[in-house]
Amino acid sequence: MQSFPFVWQIGLLLGFGLVLTTAADMVLRAATSLAKRYGLTSYTIGFLLFGLITSTPEFFVALESAADGVPQLAVGNLIGGSILLLSLVMGISSVLLGRITLDHGLSFGEIALSSSVVAAPVIVLWDGSLSRTDGLFMVGLYALHVFLLNREKKILERLRKNNSKRHAGYDAATILVGFAAMAVSAKIIVETAGSIASFFSIPPLVFGLILLSLGTNLPEFALAVGAAIQRKKTVAFADFLGSSAANTLILGFLGLVSPFSFAAHQKLTVSLILLGSVVAYFVWALSSRRDITRKEGIGLLFFYAIFIIYELLGQ
Repeated sequence: MQSFPFVWQIGLLLGFGLVLTTAADMVLRAATSLAKRYGLTSYTIGFLLFGLITSTPEFFVALESAADGVPQLAVGNLIGGSILLLSLVMGISSVLLGRITLDHGLSFGEIALSSSVVAAPVIVLWDGSLSRTDGLFMVGLYALHVFLLNREKKILERLRKNNSKRHAGYDAATILVGFAAMAVSAKIIVETAGSIASFFSIPPLVFGLILLSLGTNLPEFALAVGAAIQRKKTVAFADFLGSSAANTLILGFLGLVSPFSFAAHQKLTVSLILLGSVVAYFVWALSSRRDITRKEGIGLLFFYAIFIIYELLGQ
């Protein structure tokens, strides 16, 4: 990327940014259609399907870091990603949309269970180590959540009863193509941003913390923008929460294949406290009306500001 002139790099950012948002728009429309065909809620589609697909970059980062013998890098990426999704992305979305609302009928117990999956690393990593038992616990917790969600929403039963397989297949293919376009666009944008950061001599820490972490979550940001345009509040909400829960699943797999211990885990402890605080605030905000208001979204942004300040200035 460094061989491209600066003007071309800016053009790449703008061009693939447009591809990213267009693909997100396509994915949202197809997902809405798919949910209607099967009689599923937008939350179910967003949490299970979108949450897993948009977490594939984190999954490959975890695999590569485990293969390289540095699983701690993946832990930082996953914990930081969950904080970013629930504070920055959710906060920006609620501010743009004015309010993010869940599907009617989603119980507080389901919200609490989803949030407990997201917060599980706080307990598991508190001692500064990740064992295979810890990994098994997190994978099992995620599987239990999916099992209970399926039992409540009768997902498999609805899938078997559906007779519009051809049209449903078209919607599913559209979603996959859209996410593929988002993944390629996000990769090019991140690489181009890295080249620009080098051009302006931006420190690696700042780039990795802000630009790279934002880059790996560009699919979620694109969905947030698309949801704001289409007013698909629940789909975006479910994707953010589903992606955060998927980070716990990936962390569990990491513990199974590459257990480790931190030599010094002060920074990790602070990040875990912030993750737990964000999840607690998130559950509190949803405890009454099942929505995140603009005012509560500003509160979520405050948590991310604390995270950035500590990571930049903390010792």
